[in-house]
This record gives sequence, structure tokens and C-alpha cells, in this order.
Amino acid sequence: MIYRLWLIIVMIVFSSCKKEVLFNQYNSLPMVWHKDSIVKFNFQIKDTSARYNTYIKVRLNDEYMFNNIFVITALENAEGLLLIDTLEYPMASNEGELIGRKFINIVENKLLHKENFALVKDVEYQLSIKHAMRLINIEEGLESLEGILDIGYSVEKRK
Repeated sequence: MIYRLWLIIVMIVFSSCKKEVLFNQYNSLPMVWHKDSIVKFNFQIKDTSARYNTYIKVRLNDEYMFNNIFVITALENAEGLLLIDTLEYPMASNEGELIGRKFINIVENKLLHKENFALVKDVEYQLSIKHAMRLINIEEGLESLEGILDIGYSVEKRK
């Protein structure tokens, strides 16, 4: 009887913590992210009165040799470019171990893109992401970034 009561309590707690994910998509890469390869996501949000958190998701393997990742994001709609950002995220600890959720030999990172963000029009948006990685003291960006398997994007309604 006590076991059933605990099970019911746990189920209620976990169901109340569920996030409202309005968009979640991944685009696969051929284990290499070329500098000219722009990953694009098209989405539409109906509730323009709500606030949202948006996330960039990165799946990588142990061939990824950097402690961080630099990306350039651009959000636009039919009216034009809304915002562009150059962002840096940590991908490994100081000891060089990849951080994130681990699944055998794949590591997944959920990286905050925009917090408490308003999408004020019920139109289709497009988010574009490209990497901006380069080696130290070399001005030219890397031609290809190895170890990146998938790039994803999600939009979650704030509670």
C-alpha cells in the first residue's frame, strides 16, 4: 500500500514538472560541420502573449577536440532579420572531459539561446546556426569541425 502511494506521488510530481515544448527538432550532420554549412530551423509560435526559453542542442562524440564552441545565430521572419548573435558555450571541463548528458559515446548539450524571450507575431520564424570556430592565432575559421553529430533547436514556454 505504501509503495503504491509513493508511486502515485512520484507520478504527480513528475507530471507537474513537465515543460511545454512547442518546437523541438534536430538536423543531422555527417560527423563534420563544414564552415559554410548553415543549419536552419523553421517554426511558428501561436501564443504571442507568452514568454519562451529557446535552446540550441548539440550532440557530439569524442572526436570533438575543443573545450568550447562558438556559433553565430540569426533569427528572421518574412519581414527580415530580427537579431543576430555570436555565442560561446563550454563543451568540456578544464580537464578536457566533454560535459553534458552522456549516452554511451555521444554527449548531448542543451545550451540556453534566449531566456524569457517574446515572439510577438504569429508568423513563421527561421533560426540559422553556423559554427564560428578557429584555431588560436589563426584568423581564418576552421573549414570543418569534427565530432559534431546533430544540431537541434527547441522552444519552451516559460511557466
